[in-house]
Amino acid sequence: MPKPSIVSPTAGAGGLLACVCFLLGAALSACGGGSGSGGSSPEPVVKRLVDFSTSPVCIGADADYTAATAPPDTISTMAPAPAPFQGQGWRLSGTNRSDDLFIYAKCRLVGLKPQQSYRVEFAVDFLTSAPSGCAGVGGAPGEGVTVHAGATAQEPMTQLNGNGYFRVNLDRGNQTLGGTQSQALGHIGNSVSSCTQQQFAAKTLAPAALLQTQADALGGIWLHVGIDSGFEAYSEVYLRSVAATFTPLAR
Repeated sequence: MPKPSIVSPTAGAGGLLACVCFLLGAALSACGGGSGSGGSSPEPVVKRLVDFSTSPVCIGADADYTAATAPPDTISTMAPAPAPFQGQGWRLSGTNRSDDLFIYAKCRLVGLKPQQSYRVEFAVDFLTSAPSGCAGVGGAPGEGVTVHAGATAQEPMTQLNGNGYFRVNLDRGNQTLGGTQSQALGHIGNSVSSCTQQQFAAKTLAPAALLQTQADALGGIWLHVGIDSGFEAYSEVYLRSVAATFTPLAR
């Protein structure tokens, strides 16, 4: 039986690998009205940063295809950044043969309050050479490829469903639409490349948050970020960082 391609030289047996990501900072923004009242203090806002210049231990995978349309060349792993940039990033690349290819990375975050519900905001910084405003097969090379990000207590896994498709086991929506467990942040098109000449440029996507999640019993969360393609050709981006802000919700 075919299985999803997973490119991760660090993935352990069973494919489960926790990632303790670097602390961006805990915002100790306590709300007023707590002195002498005897009431419980509000939970702090928590910020986490996955910095791909420092080789975090994450897992790469892909999804949204059948055995007949499986991509031959997907990559989801650490790699040197493309010129003119230096350092390294997390490379997400591959050829969309199914009209719907999702390539992603997942990392485990820790240090949240166990079983606390949060509103999550994402800011994804990446490098892309995809042009904007250009036509392409099935979709545009820039606007036809959407960045998705999510945070769930459940580990994202690519699984074969009853219809013969390899799908992620989350309600993450599809392409330009987000789901209850993943948010569509925007497209990969930059303002530097032309339709005939491409050049890598930095881009950041940080839309208003709509996503809600809950930490697991150990205070952990699985973060995933990837590109969801309706462009039926080759796409390539390099993630530089993913920042996640967790704002606690009232119980």
